[in-house]
Amino acid sequence: MYMKPLYADIIAVGSELLLGGRVDSNSVFVSNLLAECGIAVRKKISVGDHRADIQEALRASLKRADVIVLTGGLGSTLDDCTREAVAETFRRPLIRRKQAYENLQERFRRFGRAVTPLLAKQALIPSGARMLANPVGTASGFLMREGQSVIVVLPGVPREAKVMMASQVQPALRKIFKSTRRYWFHAFNTFGLPETDVQKQLDLILMDYANTQFGLLASPRGVKVTVSCWVVGDSQSSVKKKEQSPFFPEWNHLIKQVRDCLGPWLFSEGERTMEEIVGELLRGHSWTIALAESCTGGLIAHRLTDVPGSSLYLDRGVVSYSNQSKRECVGIPAPLLRRYGAVSSHVAEAMAKGIRRRSRVDLGVGVTGIAGPGGGTVKKPVGLVYGAIDGPRGTQCRRWQFWGDRTEIKLKTSQAVLDLIRRYANEAAV
Repeated sequence: MYMKPLYADIIAVGSELLLGGRVDSNSVFVSNLLAECGIAVRKKISVGDHRADIQEALRASLKRADVIVLTGGLGSTLDDCTREAVAETFRRPLIRRKQAYENLQERFRRFGRAVTPLLAKQALIPSGARMLANPVGTASGFLMREGQSVIVVLPGVPREAKVMMASQVQPALRKIFKSTRRYWFHAFNTFGLPETDVQKQLDLILMDYANTQFGLLASPRGVKVTVSCWVVGDSQSSVKKKEQSPFFPEWNHLIKQVRDCLGPWLFSEGERTMEEIVGELLRGHSWTIALAESCTGGLIAHRLTDVPGSSLYLDRGVVSYSNQSKRECVGIPAPLLRRYGAVSSHVAEAMAKGIRRRSRVDLGVGVTGIAGPGGGTVKKPVGLVYGAIDGPRGTQCRRWQFWGDRTEIKLKTSQAVLDLIRRYANEAAV
């Protein structure tokens, strides 16, 4: 049983990670899966497809890490050299594993291709290493012990690395270390308050939990508040009950305190999205909804339809981008457009009422704004957005001023309008 802290390094291999061609997404889920084994990631680094650089990173990590996870560089092309770098570093010859080769043959047989000598490189595993089968790809990974450290080598394709990490690496690490430490993590998702104001809401309780880590992460979707800590307990029971609270009673009290502090700005916990929450509320009220979108170009409807079962409440969405389409598709009077302009509270409300009237739904939503980068004026700058909702509780309209590039403004707008729907539905439930 390991009660002492266990630490890991993650080495992401691939020159494309250094040149801006691709983002390393593997380290996120690798870190989470390691934490579930009681192992904390202390360092993440990226190296190019150069054998010497991989070896240098590997030797440095070996001095400090209990676990080293390498991802990438296990393919068949000339730049794939991770297995060779690991084998040379620890002086373990590469050997073709029968099972790995047979898996490779079966995989390529499905595509009607033969395994060439170049492709067969993916079946090479260092001597003494345990093969990690790849059920969704071609390159096998491997796990090996070197001194007191465990070295895990996985493909760089996220889908492949994730399934291998969860199904094979996690059970192996739990068996090797039997760590009694567990990482507990809870996330609160807010919208409508800037990061500094969210912290002010939490200031009163932060000082009471010195052993707990609080984190704030701002994005176009809002501010995520994270609460986490390492605790020690029975390793087997904590694996089976990892969704339950930690082993100290203050945890549930802390979660309730955070909820109370965040109040109406808290829209979900964990990984639940705004569109999921809105969908639940619409189903709960048995409401149907129709959208008239201008500056978001259908993004709100797209997000709502990402939720399974959204056909129960989403009736239709209209992208009324031009003034002509606002007149023809939503019924906005031409004099109203001339007097107030397309980006105005009057037009947003008229869009919400018009789409509701024409669709005969419970809720109508209208949104209009200036996503940029051009089109702004002194009175109506880029990022100015109006969103309106019309329903059983009357009509509500909100004005927002967002900052960022075009994509950010559209995403922020979609989140703000969904939040407007959420609050409207919550008020109806009171």
